[in-house]
Amino acid sequence: MRGMRSMTAVELDDFGEQPFRFTATAKLDADPLAVFAELADPSLWFPLMRRSVWKTGATSGVGAEREVDMMSFGKFRERMIAWDQGQRVAFTMLATTSPLVEAMAEDWQLSREDIFTRIDWIVVATPTRLGRIATLPLRGILRMMFVRACGNLQKRAGTFRPERAKDVS
Repeated sequence: MRGMRSMTAVELDDFGEQPFRFTATAKLDADPLAVFAELADPSLWFPLMRRSVWKTGATSGVGAEREVDMMSFGKFRERMIAWDQGQRVAFTMLATTSPLVEAMAEDWQLSREDIFTRIDWIVVATPTRLGRIATLPLRGILRMMFVRACGNLQKRAGTFRPERAKDVS
């Protein structure tokens, strides 16, 4: 965690106690297992993500850790706190270079709705003083990032529909 400062870990039971909460929901035309498989490497689909590297022997599962590098937001060390195949990935941040948060966690929940996969994204945090000042614009940025992330997930994990490919022979 060289160059990063430690953060307070957030457990699943503590999500409701964090002063900042952002939630978003989307439906994808994709199988939950295909979407879940993509969640392991956010550098392939999450906007502004430059890099995602697993830092433990395990590259999945509760307790596994990875480092991510977000353009404009800094680097984060994450530890998985939930990993339910096809249903849920949640992680807490252990360290960061960002001046915006003291504690932070995310929860990506997947569920089947008819032929779609519903994604519920929950981000909780304890902002720093600077983070509290930036709360309003951060909500807009998170919303934009979620919309773009879901579009990218749809492209990567979505169902191929032949009627969309009219000129293929």
